[in-house]
Amino acid sequence: VDSLTGFTLGAYTHVDDHKFTVDVDGVTECDYGMSVPGKGMPRSSGRGFGDLHITFEVDFPDTLTNAQKKAIREILVEESNDEL
Repeated sequence: VDSLTGFTLGAYTHVDDHKFTVDVDGVTECDYGMSVPGKGMPRSSGRGFGDLHITFEVDFPDTLTNAQKKAIREILVEESNDEL
């Protein structure tokens, strides 16, 4: 569900000891990558931090009941028709 609707990752502790979260909006596909500016490792120059790179692995259920399949189809078809 999260891969279709968006989610928040966190709270993480950065190497400089502050806490942060990462918001992911919209649909997330398997192997989708994103960068979070300024949340990576310290720069070798000593000026600030690099970007944190995240790659997502999306796991789907092995099986769905007929009722679950029907509900998903109804929701997704309804959404598609609303966008037309």
